Amino acid sequence: MPLTSYCKKCACDMPVGDVCPQCGGKLPASSVRLAWCIEHTPLRDWMCWNAVMRIALPVLTLMLAMIFLLELLLGGLTGVERLLTGGLFPTLAGLALGALALLLLIFMLQGDDLLDCVIDSAGLHVQQYLPQPTALKLLLRLRSPQLLQQADESGLLLAGSREIPWKEIRRVQLWPEKGIILLYAPAWWQRLAIQCTRETWLDALGFIRDKIGKRKDVILPPECVQTAPPRPKKAKPARTKQLTIDDVPPQPIPPEEVPPAPDWTQDEQPGDFTPLGDVLDELRQGQDGQP
Repeated sequence: MPLTSYCKKCACDMPVGDVCPQCGGKLPASSVRLAWCIEHTPLRDWMCWNAVMRIALPVLTLMLAMIFLLELLLGGLTGVERLLTGGLFPTLAGLALGALALLLLIFMLQGDDLLDCVIDSAGLHVQQYLPQPTALKLLLRLRSPQLLQQADESGLLLAGSREIPWKEIRRVQLWPEKGIILLYAPAWWQRLAIQCTRETWLDALGFIRDKIGKRKDVILPPECVQTAPPRPKKAKPARTKQLTIDDVPPQPIPPEEVPPAPDWTQDEQPGDFTPLGDVLDELRQGQDGQP
């Protein structure tokens, strides 16, 4: 269960949820963290060698450049030629091999340790614990032997810790073959190397993607870039076709309006109209009055 919610009241990790199953307290979204522990052997860890050589090699190069510059100023080109043909480079090669042998011995005597790795809302944290601490192991790790008094009942001692907040990260590199995430702050200086397990690799990338995946001031690999979801395309209004005179279908010619039929039931009749009954009565009277 690497992905958990940390309850401050119970001081322990709980399953991811909104409420602590023990005390019933609220677990905010910021309490979600990714935690795991791995065994670490400095002798077989390339990052331990790299941490020393990325400081020693620039110093050695700078010393060599200063030697050539001083010889050029004091002896001219003849002095530089004498320096190149002399025993400078064999001497430097011997010193480099001796330094590597000493470094190998130091890593062997340091012994194994435990790395407690945590990724949370604040940043990335690595704590180094010594399971069987001794004064020699602490001295080889540049720690005071007085720390032995702080060992717990099981003999586990916190020898050192390293962390980097999210806001200080300027570059992220991945080493999938070794399961290592390299964090730089600033972009040219490696600040922290955190080693993941197979179970925590994808969750760790998801944490990085959620926290700094949208930042433009951080150099990120493609696996850690948070891509915005595609926006839904707005439906374009249908174009109305402009009708022409050829597109209008022929319309039937409306019939002429027929005048309404006269209302023969009206009592008022026009003045020049004589009812048929009156005409017949006049005709009968005329026939009866003939001689």
